[in-house]
Amino acid sequence: MKLFEIIKKLDKIIKAKYSNKKVQIIDEQNRVHMANMDIHFSSSVNGVAYLHTEILKNSELKDFYEIYPEKFNNKTNGITFRRWLESCNEDLADYFKELIGTGYLKDAEKLKDLLKFVDDKNVYERLAQIKHENKIKLKKYLKHTQGIIIDENSIIDTQIKRFHEYKRQQMNALYVIKKYLDIKNGKLPETKITVLFGGKAAPAYIIAQDIIHLILCLSEIINNDPEVNKYLNVYLVENYNVGLAEKIIPATDISEQISLASKEASGTGNMKFMLNGALTLGTMDGANVEIHDLVGDENIYIFGKQSDEIIKLYETSGYVSKDYYKQEEIKEVVDFITSDKLIKVGNKERLERLQNELINKDWFMTLIDFVDYYNTKEKMFKDYENKDLWYKKVINNIAKAGFFSSDRTIAQYENEIWKTK
Repeated sequence: MKLFEIIKKLDKIIKAKYSNKKVQIIDEQNRVHMANMDIHFSSSVNGVAYLHTEILKNSELKDFYEIYPEKFNNKTNGITFRRWLESCNEDLADYFKELIGTGYLKDAEKLKDLLKFVDDKNVYERLAQIKHENKIKLKKYLKHTQGIIIDENSIIDTQIKRFHEYKRQQMNALYVIKKYLDIKNGKLPETKITVLFGGKAAPAYIIAQDIIHLILCLSEIINNDPEVNKYLNVYLVENYNVGLAEKIIPATDISEQISLASKEASGTGNMKFMLNGALTLGTMDGANVEIHDLVGDENIYIFGKQSDEIIKLYETSGYVSKDYYKQEEIKEVVDFITSDKLIKVGNKERLERLQNELINKDWFMTLIDFVDYYNTKEKMFKDYENKDLWYKKVINNIAKAGFFSSDRTIAQYENEIWKTK
């Protein structure tokens, strides 16, 4: 009771200053808006990636930014290289020390010294060897712990994160369907593809659970089809956690960062994959924007609508999923969700509910980006066949990953916000 009295006093101060209901602490239904109170009475408000901060200032918290522009600032997230390189990928870390010394351990920006080897084919070969060895380690671990047997000679294409429609695991699943149909029609990949999913859905998040169910159904039919399984495998690893991530990330070739533009605050998985020599397939969302700015167009695979376009579509209700569903290449994969093959191995109610969601709602705009996603991913697989091209991109990514050290992030918080010294 005493706490609410304090909140009411704070609200009275704000209402005396500002008539805009959007910035008030207690609304007309007597609900307390904690974020509003925090912004008014804090000294600093920060986003966790450049794009995230810009969206806060210009859209989500625009009314507050107009009152307190001096409070708003950006602190892009970071990762600890001690765990996400030194601990989880010792062979790669040792090779970096051999090439450029140990300076990057204290100053991650010194990874840029790797750029002197950007055209060195001997370095390409060693990086490829380390990646292959990490795939063998992952194969042994998954076989022992989960009974999953991956092909260490395949491209490992990974999406590991919590299941949510905005992260769009459903779009990746639609790609898997398209690839399955391609193979059935004689369009074969040059190198076998292993698609790995990992993550959990909230207990009450039915659609996210339906997406998991679809992936499990696809895994069942693809991995047991001798016509397809020599070209494509799909697995959902069980009980995804940090320990499992430490084994998957060093073995991954393709990092799936495919959230709907404007919806991911930052993400840190994208940074972990980048540091460990995977290339990013992503939208211009979260920290992907900064990865793109650091490595350049030629070293990242970007697709999809821009965040300002997506925000406008939400504002105008301009996205109608049925219009995209009518496109032949989209209709084919969405219809497959309730095909006899999938219903035979799955739950009809779950599959129909997910299909209906995509056709009639698709709140996170899966279908708007699907064709571009498919085409960009196909280009990525083609580029993988040119190992010199691929590993030149890998070196460029690793060399620019130093910016994403949590040491830099923490130093910025200390120097610009906390100022404890």
